[in-house]
Amino acid sequence: MSEITGAICDLADKCGGVVSVCVRNVRGAFDFSFNEKVEISSASTIKVPILLEALRQARDGELDLKASYEITTQMLCDGSGVLLHLHDGIRVTLRDLLTLMIIVSDNTATNMVIDIVGLENVNKTLRSHGFLRTRLQRKMYDWDGIAAGRDNFIVAQEAAQLLAMAARRELLGDSWDDLVHDILKAQQFTKLGLLLPEGVLANKTGQVNDAVNDFGIVTTEDFCYSIAVFTQGAPSLGEAQITIGRISKIIYDKALGKSC
Repeated sequence: MSEITGAICDLADKCGGVVSVCVRNVRGAFDFSFNEKVEISSASTIKVPILLEALRQARDGELDLKASYEITTQMLCDGSGVLLHLHDGIRVTLRDLLTLMIIVSDNTATNMVIDIVGLENVNKTLRSHGFLRTRLQRKMYDWDGIAAGRDNFIVAQEAAQLLAMAARRELLGDSWDDLVHDILKAQQFTKLGLLLPEGVLANKTGQVNDAVNDFGIVTTEDFCYSIAVFTQGAPSLGEAQITIGRISKIIYDKALGKSC
């Protein structure tokens, strides 16, 4: 792994700021870590733990994915997403809210889901799986919360392990983990996938201020692994995005060579 470590060190030095990487083998790949225990401002990657809690409650009969919710003007949140631009009073199912929250990073959908599942329940479920440092402390666009020191954080080591568990069907179990993967697979944005073949990645991006993040599951016929690449403090956000893509390609090529 020394050649991978060296290549990623070089990319991290060029990028600037903090670069954190973690890869977890599911089948036919390998584990890899680089600054994997660093806490990073999560941006929208925190929406995956929110998805996890919503599906856990649905699995346990506490929520109905087919339940319909009305979206009024008072609920709208600025930033990414499409609900902000649709007509007042539109109704969507919980399943639709979860899909929008992930695949277009819809902030209105996210804040609605947080209200539905309960913010602290997200953290409780994270802790139940041993993820002690990834945490949700505020809604999207809660600038007062940020000013008060309540930000959302994620750790590459925990993020990669979470998705590896989902890929192994060890997170929620069977069809529920398949649903996690299916929703992530419909993702409309990518940094990890910039240099990868089409159709192999299921992921969730995040970007706010100087934090640029992406994590996901890479699956081919020959191998499967989870990967988290998080950055913070890079002088150029564009360079951070490209760095994530290049690191992802290094890991993919190594897994491809290992499977040959």
